[in-house]
Amino acid sequence: MRRSTRSLLTIAVVIAVMGLAVWLLLHENFPSLIQSLRQADRALIALAIATYFLSVLVWAYRWRIALASVGCHPRFTDLGPIILSAVFLNNMTPMMRLGGDPLGRVYLLQRTANTPYAATLAASIGEHAFAPLFTVLLLTGGFTLQFSQSSPVLAALTLMAGCSIAIALALGPRCFFRARVGAKRLGAALGRTCNWIWKRADKDRIVRGVEAFYGGFYTTIDTRKKGLQIGSLTALIWTMDVFRFYLIFLSLDYQPTLGILLLASSLPVVMGLIPFLPGGLVIVEGSLFAMFVAYGIPVDIAVAVTIIERGISYVFSSIVGGITFSFVGWRSARYQSVQG
Repeated sequence: MRRSTRSLLTIAVVIAVMGLAVWLLLHENFPSLIQSLRQADRALIALAIATYFLSVLVWAYRWRIALASVGCHPRFTDLGPIILSAVFLNNMTPMMRLGGDPLGRVYLLQRTANTPYAATLAASIGEHAFAPLFTVLLLTGGFTLQFSQSSPVLAALTLMAGCSIAIALALGPRCFFRARVGAKRLGAALGRTCNWIWKRADKDRIVRGVEAFYGGFYTTIDTRKKGLQIGSLTALIWTMDVFRFYLIFLSLDYQPTLGILLLASSLPVVMGLIPFLPGGLVIVEGSLFAMFVAYGIPVDIAVAVTIIERGISYVFSSIVGGITFSFVGWRSARYQSVQG
């Protein structure tokens, strides 16, 4: 396929995704969002929005560290827009953590900076090595604090179960990828699948690619220094997420408990993985609202917090990310035409 044709296809994809974005955003409840914003402290809402986009920059910096570990050194100014584009793509896909992250942003980086796909993919997944750990820690902390008010025994059982899972998640990925468990079998399975689809797939090359992916993933966390860097930045992102919810509650003149904040930050991540609607629409809002009400938050506050939070993390981020995605797509097409 000629470079000009590829550039046109890139532009066509950008337009199609933007059209889908407009359709989805039109189905958001904007009147309720505007009413909630009128009742809230606008300065605190603005600070919550700033906190969200600051966490995106921290994410871009974490990605840069992971990429450097596999020998890729793109400019930071390239990574930020791609992360925003990935957020947009995540919001437009049923499994909101998989559409743009990592596959979409890896593809965009390859198209704009000519980075090797396998190494970039390994680093992009490797930087999330601690994300499941922190998700479990926040869920465990949130449920433990909430259960401790009514059932100390259930709180203790939740804490023990959560800590056991957290230990496994902390040690598992590093041991799994260092030992390259199942690498050859996975490569062989992929080789057979590709050979069935394309008939002439190079099975040996696919196996080597899978083994290289395992090695690249492990390289991102193979030393204590790298692990501390990736882990610390992941913790910072989660802390900013919790802080954003705290600001939203404060903007409505409500003082939440720490347990509520921990659950509010981690529950949408889990629920958003369910392939239901793009960006976790409906199921994320429903789970947040139900959790708030179940733990005693007044209905009007629960509705307002849910609407404002989704206004920031879905509506506003989709608008900014969509504009950025258009720019990245245009730059990708221009880069490919220059290369051709």
